[in-house]
Amino acid sequence: MRRLFSARRVVVLAVLALLAALAGPATAASAAAPGQLILCSNGGYDSFVSFPGRGGLSTFIIPNGSCHSTSLGGNYNEQIDVYRWDGGEHYLGSTIYNGSVGLVVVTIGGPSYYAYVP
Repeated sequence: MRRLFSARRVVVLAVLALLAALAGPATAASAAAPGQLILCSNGGYDSFVSFPGRGGLSTFIIPNGSCHSTSLGGNYNEQIDVYRWDGGEHYLGSTIYNGSVGLVVVTIGGPSYYAYVP
């Protein structure tokens, strides 16, 4: 009688299923949904983002080593300003947020940042 799955195939499938289960939550946490801005402070300093076109609306100050998701909505391009915070604000630069796709901003050492659309 022929076996449907060899022992090697069963082990490989089990390992792949485990890797998919572990990678799934990490990927979901790092991808902004439409209408969301995710700010990750990874540069050895706290940071925040402000929206000059929304009357200076800003995110909370995000502690170094953590990420925070903010639901903002919107469906057009608007400028956002990225800041380092150490008891006072230090401008790092600007980028574009569009609520129809969302945005992830990550601060890094330098100090600097990068942004990407998920």
